[in-house]
Amino acid sequence: MTGQELTIAGTEYAKLKGTEPAQYSQPVYVLRLLTNMVKASAPVLDRLTTTREHPGLPAALPVGSSLSALIAVAKEAEHAWPVFTALWAELTDPAAARPPLLFALDGLSHVMQPSAYRSPAFEPIHAHDLALVRLFSDALSGAAALPHGGAVLAATTKGNTRKVASVDLALARRLAEQEGRDAPAADPFCRTYDARVDAALATVRVLRLRGVDHTEARALMEYWAASGVMRSRVTGETVTDRWSVGGRGIVGEMERASLLTMRDL
Repeated sequence: MTGQELTIAGTEYAKLKGTEPAQYSQPVYVLRLLTNMVKASAPVLDRLTTTREHPGLPAALPVGSSLSALIAVAKEAEHAWPVFTALWAELTDPAAARPPLLFALDGLSHVMQPSAYRSPAFEPIHAHDLALVRLFSDALSGAAALPHGGAVLAATTKGNTRKVASVDLALARRLAEQEGRDAPAADPFCRTYDARVDAALATVRVLRLRGVDHTEARALMEYWAASGVMRSRVTGETVTDRWSVGGRGIVGEMERASLLTMRDL
C-alpha cells in the first residue's frame, strides 16, 4: 500500500455504517488492492479455502470455496470492503491452517496525521479513521494479531515524507532503546503530538537502510556492464551521475537510470 495515495483524497470514500467513531472505507482503492493480491498470490489463494460463512457478502459463497473465489465476489467497488474484511477474517482465523502474512505500507508519515479527506461536517478525517489505514496501524502496533505469524512493514524516507512530531519522536525513541541509549524526551512546547500515533508506534522495531556508496555503486555498475545489460562505459563521471540520479545510491533507482529496457534491445 502507498500511504500518500491513501490520504490525499484522490480516491472515493464512504462512511461505514454502524461505526462510532466514524470509519471510512475506500472502495476503489481496496478493489485494486484485492486485484493485486490475486495477481501476486493466486497459487496460494487458490489452495486455501474458506472455513466459515460470511453473510455480509453481496453473493452467497459456500464454505470450502477458495480464497480466490472469495475475492472474485468483489465484482464492483462497492463490494470491495465487505470482501476484504471477510478475506482478512479468513487469513487470520487461528483455527485454520494459514501461511504467514506480509502487510506492508510505503510512506509511513502520510498515514500518521489527519488526511485530506473531510467528514460530512467538513472536518479533517484522521488517517486512522480510514478503515484500511486503521487495520494497518492496528497490525503495526500489535492490536490486530497475526496468529499465523508474518511481518508488518512500514517504510519512510527523508525524501517524500511529511513532518510529523509523533513519528519523529517515536522512531528516535525506538532507535535509542535498540541501541541501549537514553530515549529522547518529548518537546514540552510541541502541541502536535498525537496519542493515536504514539500508540501505533509504541512497539515497532526500527531498521535503518541506506543506499550504496560510490565504491559499491561502481562495482555494481561494472558487473552490469560485464553482463551486457549496461552499454555505457563505467567512468567516475558515469558512476557519480547514476548514483545521484538514483537517490544517492538506491539500487532500484540506479537500475532504472542505467540498465537497458526492452525498447533499447
